[in-house]
Formats: sequence, C-alpha cells, structure tokens
Amino acid sequence: MTGSCVLRVEGLSRIYPSGEGTVTALAPFTHAFPPGMTAVVGPSGSGKSTLLNLLAGFDTPTTGRVWVDGTDLHALPEAGRADFRLANYGFVFQSHNLVTILTALENVELPLTLAGLPPRERRERARALLDQVGLSGRASHLPSQLSGGEAQRVAIARALAHDPRVLLADEPTGNLDSHTGERVLELLTGPAREGRTVVLITHDRDVAALADHTLRVRDGVVTAGD
Repeated sequence: MTGSCVLRVEGLSRIYPSGEGTVTALAPFTHAFPPGMTAVVGPSGSGKSTLLNLLAGFDTPTTGRVWVDGTDLHALPEAGRADFRLANYGFVFQSHNLVTILTALENVELPLTLAGLPPRERRERARALLDQVGLSGRASHLPSQLSGGEAQRVAIARALAHDPRVLLADEPTGNLDSHTGERVLELLTGPAREGRTVVLITHDRDVAALADHTLRVRDGVVTAGD
C-alpha cells in the first residue's frame, strides 16, 4: 500500500438552518489523513458523525471538498458517488447492518456481487475473509444466529471484501463487551498496519489510545490530538 495521504479535506464544513439562524455542525476543517488509524474522539453531539457522513459522501458539505486519491468526491453525481464508495470505501457501523436474510458468507459476498465479480471468485474471496476473522465455521449462519461480536466481525470482513482504500468505522465496539470489542479493534488495526486509511469514530478514550493519530471534536470544531 502507498504511504501517501489518500484521504484529505479542504475547508470542509456543514451548517444547518435553524429557525432564523444557523447551527454549525462542523466548522471549516482542513486535514490530510495519514495512512494508519485515525481516531476521531468527542462527546455525543460534538460533530463526529457529521464529519463521517461528509467523508463518506452521505451528506453534502456547506463548504469545502473531500479528496480521495485525487478525486473530488462531492463533484461526482449521486450515482457516481455510490459507485466510487463501492470501489474505494469500506464501512463498519455500531450496528453491524448485515442483511438479515443473507448468510454470513452471502453478506461478505454482497459488495463483490454489486461490483460484478464472477460467482466463484467472490465466493472464494468471501470464504478467505471469514477465515481471516475467525468465522469460517459460521459461514452458513444468518445474522440472527450470530452473537453481536460475530456479526461485527462479519461486517468487518464485508468492509474489507473489495480491498478498500479508506475504511470508516463508526463506534464499532459501542454495543460490545470489552473483551469482544478488543477482538474487533484488533481486526481493524490490521488494515491500518497495511497502510490503509482507517478513520475510527469513538467517544471511548481507551479505544482512541490504540490509534496512530487522534482528532478531537467539540462543538463542531476539529483539532489535532497528537
């Protein structure tokens, strides 16, 4: 993996109308995210999720740009952003967001199916990823048959399925006990060590301490914490 900054933002902000005034959810912010894991830390309502949604292209900035390896994310049309996310991003959420009617293996295959990979290739890739997260024996289980930690590990395997340049994780251990959360974090530090850009949203300072870099968010203002 390259050592350059794949993800960077310039003058990024999000301001919402509120009554006769406005609310600044994210003040103008410029930053280049280095390879490895960056923890974004702050209390609930501080602006962490706003930042994540802008980085992912789920929300439109009031000002500024998000650049991913030279591509201006928000200059793309909506359909183009979706295709770009599929090719370049992986996502892990607090709630694993697995498709309930699909098995663990099928959930991991899903982004590869959407990308048009041949069935045999995507099945082999999905099986290898489930083995990587220690769940090869649970491939045929539905999400309802998995523990919370197992489901989150399937979600990580799915996020890594297409070898993303950027991995965004929003409170991925928030619903897990401490032991299971540690296992999930270990799986996220692997891609970071390989040089991927991992952005981890958390309110837990112990979790943030495991990251290579830290950003702190309070009242919509982002500051470097390392």
